Amino acid sequence: MLTQKAVKWYTKNLFPHPATEILLGLMILGTWYSLKDAQKLGFYEFMIIVEAVLLPVYGILVAAHVFRSQRVTLFEITLFNGPKNIFLGRLTSALFGLIVGIFSVALITSNQGYSRLVVSVLLKIPTYLAVMMILMVWLDSIGGIISFYILTSAVPMGLFVLLTKPYPPNTAISLLAYFLAPIGATVNARKLSLSVSAGYTVALVLSALIMLVSYISFKKKDFEPQ
Repeated sequence: MLTQKAVKWYTKNLFPHPATEILLGLMILGTWYSLKDAQKLGFYEFMIIVEAVLLPVYGILVAAHVFRSQRVTLFEITLFNGPKNIFLGRLTSALFGLIVGIFSVALITSNQGYSRLVVSVLLKIPTYLAVMMILMVWLDSIGGIISFYILTSAVPMGLFVLLTKPYPPNTAISLLAYFLAPIGATVNARKLSLSVSAGYTVALVLSALIMLVSYISFKKKDFEPQ
């Protein structure tokens, strides 16, 4: 019962108006236009616009509702009777928020005829969720948001550069690419030491493990008044 109340608490006002409508509109237009000439020009524009810019910004919109100051977290611990319900409430609300935006991008990608990229787009849901939850354990507010943007935008940009090199990246870089830049990894799968199926599997397993560690760590964390 308390978990349901926590979910309602965090889901309420999850999408600020009109920021959500504007951002969703930009994501739809950006996805459509970047894929329009992909058959002739390649997927570089799609990777930059969608994976390195629009989806990370949308992720911030959701993450901003997850990261809280320690003072607010202490209040929520009292309200929901412990960190367990807080974690589950934040996790569920973030999952709902990510599904709304990322699924819309995946749907447009499929409608444009690039069904092979759909799974890589949807993989953003568990990986973004894992990054949010692990950062939430140790960071809050601005620190968490900045770190999230670095991991979901700046790091994929760096990976794009590595994937353009003539020599194949090592296994560690390949794993990181499938986890933080699955669209770019799928497009450049021939250069990677892991197959697409193996890369997706590892990314899913890693996401699940990170969320489990986050859950255990958040429950055991000592929250002290600032």
